[in-house]
Amino acid sequence: MKNCGWIGNYSYFRARISPNKEAVYDLDNDIHYTYYDLENRSNIVANYLAEKLNVTKGDRVAFITRNCVELIDAYYATSKLGAILVPYNARLSINELEQLIKNESPKILFYEEIFKDTVNELKKRVEISKYIVLLNAKEKTDDLHYEEIINYENDKMRFCSELDFEDAHLIIHTGGTTGLPKGAMISHRAMLFNSINEVITWNISHNDSAHILLPLFHTGGWNLLTLPLLHAGGRIIINKQFDPKLALKIINDEKPTFVFGAATIFRMMINLPEFETTDFSSVKWIMAGAAPTPINIMQKFWNKGIRFVLGYGMTEAGPNNLTAPAEFMDFEQIKEKYASVGKPMYFTQAKIVDNEGNEVGIDEPGELIWSGPQIFSGYWNNEEETKKTLIDGWVYTGDMAIKDKDGFFYIVGRKKNMFISGGENVFPPEIEKILYDFPEIHEVCVIGVPDEKWGEVGKAVITLKPNKKITKKEIIDRLSMKLAHYKVPKYVQFINEIPKNNVGKIVRAKILEYYGKAED
Repeated sequence: MKNCGWIGNYSYFRARISPNKEAVYDLDNDIHYTYYDLENRSNIVANYLAEKLNVTKGDRVAFITRNCVELIDAYYATSKLGAILVPYNARLSINELEQLIKNESPKILFYEEIFKDTVNELKKRVEISKYIVLLNAKEKTDDLHYEEIINYENDKMRFCSELDFEDAHLIIHTGGTTGLPKGAMISHRAMLFNSINEVITWNISHNDSAHILLPLFHTGGWNLLTLPLLHAGGRIIINKQFDPKLALKIINDEKPTFVFGAATIFRMMINLPEFETTDFSSVKWIMAGAAPTPINIMQKFWNKGIRFVLGYGMTEAGPNNLTAPAEFMDFEQIKEKYASVGKPMYFTQAKIVDNEGNEVGIDEPGELIWSGPQIFSGYWNNEEETKKTLIDGWVYTGDMAIKDKDGFFYIVGRKKNMFISGGENVFPPEIEKILYDFPEIHEVCVIGVPDEKWGEVGKAVITLKPNKKITKKEIIDRLSMKLAHYKVPKYVQFINEIPKNNVGKIVRAKILEYYGKAED
């Protein structure tokens, strides 16, 4: 299909409809941007990149920053050029960033000044044509300043006539809980259908808004809820650094309609005294994803009359895959289905299959797989891993799930994380869910460790809440009353902090590395 200006020209279409409507509120700089501003800024950036830095279709344009309006500029600018935006996680090590950059070969790297030491080290190791430091650079540098770009005189509308719907627009890196992150290629088709999925499923309109709590180097940062809201003409609020106290203030003062985050975020919120006085009346629902959420966190929100539910997604499959339909559920059903990650979103196709690829029955565990127009196109320069994940148009998640008689899905574990004890399959989330009900326990991760008699047995790695105590015997005794004997962990190890990644997911690979011995 020939592109006559509709593929990649997203900021133009929204600005044509509602140019004076506020699109972005930049909290850090207290600046409000309209949809006209976003279109104007993206044209300026696109023209500068093309005319001054020779960025063309397919070139990679990288970022090492926190959330900022310059990333929004770049999203729209790269879409107009047919270039590919590559936001890197600044928390990665120098070695990890070096490996990713060498694989993806970005032509341009934008960076925030606070990451200058990282970038200076990278300059010794990788080849990039041009480095651009973002606004407010306080020290002298030979790198180009963003001010020069955004003040460029050419703001004429631009689009790439050769751009195809299947061309990649973003390279988003997987969570990296099992090693170096892989670069998932997200096409214009996938980005647009993720937004459509969300807009239709969640009834998003120009009246809606959200404070973006997840980082924009993460699929959740872009697709939950940034781009769907910007397509629909809504409003997003961004800032560089997550602060639970500030997040509560934003809910109270700015009246967002949706709140999405990870369990870690909501745990921090409920532990603040401000939580009790925050006005949540504008919020239609709160949704947690990225990691299992203990019921005690959910109850804190339910007690305030807030619809708190769960969702599920993965970089390669959307991430707009499963959502509890909160607006169509009463509180009785929300509480009944509290552990469910919901039903498939509008265009999303889902199956739960056995090892031979056959669909399993109701309440039978199997691997969750996805298809639909929202899925990724493969991993950048990694055909081997692509073939393992993307098979006959289906994304194989590695997550084990069940579906109940009402069509609600439940994640029961990772296919690779499941361990077998005495010939029985054991799924750690089932054990973790019960442990989170213990008032003494703050966070927990259950793993399988070697055992001479049973092959494998469970080990619970636990952090306690401040000033709380519980013994291994007490934990074992309580679990024994609720679980089959083979599911009760043989070992319990108390630690100070559970290893997690940048979006609050527990990094099971690190726990296995540090604590994977058959000992307490």
